[in-house]
Amino acid sequence: MPSTSTAGRRYHSLRSEKFMVYLIEDLAVLLLVSLPIGLLFHKIKLPSIMGYLIAGVLIGPYGLQLISDVPSVKALAEIGVILLLFVIGLEFSLGRLLKNLVSILGVGSLQLGLTTVCVWFIFIEVGLQQNQSIALGLIIALSSTAIVMKMITDRAEIDTLHGKLCIGTLLFQDLCVVPIMLLLPILAQSEVTSTVDLIFATVKSLTAVVAIFFLSRLIVPRTLLWVARVGNEEHLTLSVLFIILATGWASQKMGLTLAMGALIAGMIISESEYNHHIILDILPLRDYFSSIFFISVGMLLQSQVFVDSLWVCLALSALVVLVKGGLAGLACLLVRVPLRISFVVGMRLAQVGEFSLILSAVALDQGLLDSQQYQLLLIVSICSMLLAPLLVQASTVLSIKIFSKQESAETDASEKQTSEFNDHVIVVGYSLGGRTLTQVLLETQIPFLVLDLDGEQVRRALTEGANAQYGDCVQEETLRRAGLREARMIVFSIPDYTVMERAVRLARKMNPQIKIMVRTRLTSQVEQLKTAGADEVIPEEFETSIEIFSRVLRDYHVPNNTIEQQVELIRLEGYSMFRGLSLNTEHLKKFSTYLTATLTESYLVADDGWAREKILGDINVTERTGAVIIAVVRKNKSHPNPPPEFTILSGDILILFGSHIQLDRAATYLKSGKS
Repeated sequence: MPSTSTAGRRYHSLRSEKFMVYLIEDLAVLLLVSLPIGLLFHKIKLPSIMGYLIAGVLIGPYGLQLISDVPSVKALAEIGVILLLFVIGLEFSLGRLLKNLVSILGVGSLQLGLTTVCVWFIFIEVGLQQNQSIALGLIIALSSTAIVMKMITDRAEIDTLHGKLCIGTLLFQDLCVVPIMLLLPILAQSEVTSTVDLIFATVKSLTAVVAIFFLSRLIVPRTLLWVARVGNEEHLTLSVLFIILATGWASQKMGLTLAMGALIAGMIISESEYNHHIILDILPLRDYFSSIFFISVGMLLQSQVFVDSLWVCLALSALVVLVKGGLAGLACLLVRVPLRISFVVGMRLAQVGEFSLILSAVALDQGLLDSQQYQLLLIVSICSMLLAPLLVQASTVLSIKIFSKQESAETDASEKQTSEFNDHVIVVGYSLGGRTLTQVLLETQIPFLVLDLDGEQVRRALTEGANAQYGDCVQEETLRRAGLREARMIVFSIPDYTVMERAVRLARKMNPQIKIMVRTRLTSQVEQLKTAGADEVIPEEFETSIEIFSRVLRDYHVPNNTIEQQVELIRLEGYSMFRGLSLNTEHLKKFSTYLTATLTESYLVADDGWAREKILGDINVTERTGAVIIAVVRKNKSHPNPPPEFTILSGDILILFGSHIQLDRAATYLKSGKS
């Protein structure tokens, strides 16, 4: 008969085996769910995070119970946090952070500070403890980098003023995640009662992080270098896994968390010379890591709590969105950002972020939050994240409707200068395209005025000698001050399509005779902007295509006049080739005629050219290539029909006549002596 200890070991063995089977089954279900959700939300151009959260609620133990074991779900959530933070650490660049440090400190620090203090005050008044109120303030202050960044990138708004402010604020929040994660266990310690003790505990934790980081920086690069030399790719991957586990173990031993260790491990490896190789190995699994975390978070949401406290949850969600949005907008106003842009930034940062979900789980584990508080925070966070894409999409249009008829409260010093303009060009936007245009206008002495909403760009324009005003192009008063009714032309070179389309309509309404030229990103926007009132719309992808095929034809020695004819032919068609439409038969015949006709080409004889100092009769270009040298230009003097005894010198320009193939052969022959 087996002993009691043997039976106990068998019981624990069977239990562990069942747990592993359940864990593998759960991971398979997560993968099965995450794939179609990712495809669906990619199709409808919404962040996959929203789908993962909804799916987690549906399939979890409080939904359809496809995954019903709560401890298993919590284990999946912990695995998801560790993997997600490791990937975030891999993509975290200290160099990029330091480079943008000045730009992210202003609005970011004000937003985080104002939101934390406001939420802390609200919860103190409600009756929560001091440490709980501080923790909730820090957690709620964070916004969703994943959702906002994806939507700003998809909408091509990275270079807009509101895009830069949102990204800068999100970077600052991401930077603050590490100290907040360190602070939560300290806030949970009952013996930490005084400010001095709190500061001492924080410094102690930061010292542990710095020690782990720099010790690992000394060891890890040498270890990876040795493994790469001695072993192969499999050994390098195994070494990375060991580094993650070892750093997590060291972090836990020093009073930190496994998740913090994973983040530090990612940051260390990102600074190594093998980071690109490791990222390529890990990157395909990044989305799966994210789906594990967000689906598991959704599974932890107790739907019964939401149903029982429906109105409370909705009211809290609305309160959080209003408070966060209002304070983010106020932070922008305090650093002298225009009112409309502050409104847009506030709407886009009004949600609770994915790092808040991680930190709330840490707070629950540390005893800062009880189960009921955690559930309410989880519900509010998920509701605000589901609302976030709608707020991002509506923010610009709503801001224009509210503020387009109001004059900006702040004026730049340049606006006070009353210069009279007439028959001038208004350049809206002083980005690269706007700067290039203004330089040409300065050289040709054509009067112009630069209009920009970014104060830094206005100051730069004034420094570079351009007439510039600060203002919003969707405000009628701004365009009136810029002299729109007296201008000959207005050129829009701004990245925000929604603002540009509204501004084109306003400009056309104010001055029906003005010529409106627009630079846009996509050819699909051409017809919409022309319908809005633009005379000329130049899409960037079209001009890129023009430049590519022009260079290809030029490399085959197609003459410049022929290339220009092809460009004009496509432009006359209104870019239809690039919108999927076909050229009509007449134009196709012209296109074929241009490419097959006999043409001329000029060839410059270089110092190292094979034909230099050779006699025309000796090299016999016509016999070797079929092309004919009909003239030679030497020192700006033309020598038509040069005789066979004519000597070719360095710097001569040979005028060749023939078909494209003959001209190409002639150029090769004159350069190398080989036809």
